Amino acid sequence: MRGWFRLDRSGRNPGATAEMPDVSGSIHSALEWNRAFILSCDTFARVTSDAECRIDFIHGSEKHPSPDSQIWRVRKNNREERIMLKESKAFSGFSTEDIPKTKEFYAGTLGLDVTESHGVLTLRLASGNNVLIYPKPNHVPATFTVLNFPVKDVDLAVDELTKRGVRFEIYDLPDLKTDKKGIMRGNGPTIAWFKDPTGNILSVIDEAGTM
Repeated sequence: MRGWFRLDRSGRNPGATAEMPDVSGSIHSALEWNRAFILSCDTFARVTSDAECRIDFIHGSEKHPSPDSQIWRVRKNNREERIMLKESKAFSGFSTEDIPKTKEFYAGTLGLDVTESHGVLTLRLASGNNVLIYPKPNHVPATFTVLNFPVKDVDLAVDELTKRGVRFEIYDLPDLKTDKKGIMRGNGPTIAWFKDPTGNILSVIDEAGTM
């Protein structure tokens, strides 16, 4: 009697199955997956989920589940189906036209942990994240805030940084107004903006408003 195996796609498309005679070697389903294994007579192959493929053996009318050693992860287009960047420790970056001046500002004026390697700066922030600052001859400052520093007391942070030579931006626009210290209040989190030596916009922001 001719043996068959069935690829059960019920995990992805209920009711969709594909049957073909027993073969040895590389089995290619018509439904995106490919799998290389050897099948003998009376072998039942089924996909139990998007994540694994299980080979069961049938003797007569009884089906015997395969041991764990015969469970493989399903690959789609030869790649595991997973979110590749979910666990990536991402970092951001922005440019500057003057590395020495920028390094002095972030390390000396702001008191951050700054390292330099091959002309590129790395800001090692308390959050555990890193920010890369790289040289760019035709640097143009971003028109948005590139880095926010949450603080417990914005007024105190502004006073301390002002003493260190930081100049805070004053805005008087219909939807964006600050007081004479450069602090915006009552329109979202309390926040004050300032710029680094090459015009990149930074801020100190009330940490209570960011949680």
